[in-house]
Amino acid sequence: MVSAISEQLPQPYGSRPLTATPVVTKAAPGATPKKYPDVYVAGAEPLGPDEMRITALGTGYPARRGQGCAGFMVELGNDEVFHFDVGAGTNSAFNHMRVPYHKANKFFITHYHIDHIGDLMVYYDFGQSNGRLEPMNVFGPTGQRPELGINALVENMLRMTAWHDRSKKGQLDPRGFEVVAHEFAFQRSQVVYDEQGARVTSFPVPHGIDGAVGYRLDWNGLSMVFAGDCEPSTLTVEHSQGVDVLIHEIFNAPQTYVEEMGWTEQMAKIVAWTKHTSPQAAARVFASTRPRLAVGYHSIIAPGTPQPILDGVRTGYDGPVLLAQDFTIVNVTPQQIVSRMAAFEPAPFLISDRAYLASKGGANQDASVMHGLSAWLEDTIIGIPEIEAFKKELAEKGMR
Repeated sequence: MVSAISEQLPQPYGSRPLTATPVVTKAAPGATPKKYPDVYVAGAEPLGPDEMRITALGTGYPARRGQGCAGFMVELGNDEVFHFDVGAGTNSAFNHMRVPYHKANKFFITHYHIDHIGDLMVYYDFGQSNGRLEPMNVFGPTGQRPELGINALVENMLRMTAWHDRSKKGQLDPRGFEVVAHEFAFQRSQVVYDEQGARVTSFPVPHGIDGAVGYRLDWNGLSMVFAGDCEPSTLTVEHSQGVDVLIHEIFNAPQTYVEEMGWTEQMAKIVAWTKHTSPQAAARVFASTRPRLAVGYHSIIAPGTPQPILDGVRTGYDGPVLLAQDFTIVNVTPQQIVSRMAAFEPAPFLISDRAYLASKGGANQDASVMHGLSAWLEDTIIGIPEIEAFKKELAEKGMR
């Protein structure tokens, strides 16, 4: 058993990640590790061919300005990008990371609580108008009944967007409206993605009802596990052996929710202890897997909250550990694992990848599927000469 209090974390919301070990050495002495700036500047660091970058887009519950709900982005040196869960606020964080929208096309959903899927529709919307000219691929488990799986979720999302889509089709490239659901059985471990040397394996985890999963990503000798929401499980331990980065939830103590959010003690204990993972329980998982870096998420990060979480973990685990807050960056190479915070433009324009657009033949429109206003409503519009001339031009082209 290790000491309950062995180190002091920095305060949250600063330029330092919430860890006492921002650099974890993997390789034997003599290897030349890559040198990184103290702060990651979004869009300023191309990935090496043997490098993985993990970005915490959302780490909390509930969503606040300082923390979005759950979601992590993983970029690989082969130019692939993966999203693991997309809770409310993750899309806004993504928009600051200088990654073009066409790369947001592989989503791996652990379960269907709203705080893990809330921004899926937002990615769908913004990708249409910002350069995604290929399908959104959404991976997720079945449930105990058909209506509880990813096929039903995507089908119903498209029903919800019917008005949205009808108003935009013809104005935007139709390829941006494609969504492909990839449903797999939750009951067993299996490879759900295997392309370009990257392999994603799902495995079941206990969280409320049957149907939640975690994921392991392996690529080029590097690896990460995103366990999603879960109680501590032997299945997570089994699938996290030898992993570089294990991202596992660590909930605040029940008393935090009683004192700060007005929950009853019973409700707080049910949520924190029987649906999620306490710091002491997370320590058991980490001690059984010995990841090169253990990462906790899904806690309320605020002044005063990180240290008690770490102290709880330190009752049973003495390895490198990091508490993720939004915009925590973790770079993984064969030599080392480096944790930093991101710096970014507070109000950026979205990045456009013109080479990608050209490779797809440019963005095309299909005027035959355009829809407009009824004549009586069109007649109420207050005209501006320049705009009216443009509308006439469109009408002559059969686009109004």
